[in-house]
Amino acid sequence: MPTSNDSPSTTIVNPSQNFWSSWHSLRQEFFCGWKPFEVVWICLFLAAQIGAYILSPDSILGMISGIAGILCVVFVGKGKISNYLFGLIFAYTYFYMAWDNKFYGEMTTTLFVYIPAQFIGYFLWKQNMVQNSSDGELVKSKMLTLKGWGTLILAVAIGTLAFYSFLRTTDGNSIGLDGLTTVLVVAAQLLMILRYSEQWILWISINILSICLWANTPAMYIMYGAYLLNSLYGYVNWRHLAKEGV
Repeated sequence: MPTSNDSPSTTIVNPSQNFWSSWHSLRQEFFCGWKPFEVVWICLFLAAQIGAYILSPDSILGMISGIAGILCVVFVGKGKISNYLFGLIFAYTYFYMAWDNKFYGEMTTTLFVYIPAQFIGYFLWKQNMVQNSSDGELVKSKMLTLKGWGTLILAVAIGTLAFYSFLRTTDGNSIGLDGLTTVLVVAAQLLMILRYSEQWILWISINILSICLWANTPAMYIMYGAYLLNSLYGYVNWRHLAKEGV
């Protein structure tokens, strides 16, 4: 028969323990696992973005977009899920940049691909993270099959022709280049969400084309120059992650 002393046991959670646990997780996510050259890499490109704005202060939004974009792609290259935070900041600012420059393809991509992808990608990645002793949590990467490559190439070709036909009905600028980059971004973003390392081959192509597209906006072509170099490193790193089963 129960007595007054047989009360259910309760676990008292110390608020300070929660704080330090959260701090440890954030510290691992943002500050652990970086190689010295990666730290120098980030600092150099962030400095270049800020320097470009100081020398040619055409758009504060362009500088914010550039900084957020660089942080996003570097964190993607590392396989860190926090890339989606910076990706969201980039997507919103880039949308207004594309709108102002009448790059309707880029604007459409941002609104219907980049912004939704930040939320979808976060939840899909969250289910496929593994703990690494030195780098914290990293996403599990995989590689396309030969059949996957065939499907990808066919989809990009059809999509580019269809979207180019649509852009011809607008008053947009550089519609051929705009149409191609838009379709490639959709494909690359999908591969990124699904964790395929081949996304980086598409990002390399996109970044080269985007440098041409934004040739008259220093903050943007510096950002895409940083993207290009990072996408080369990202491809090597993700292939390594896929082969290691991480």
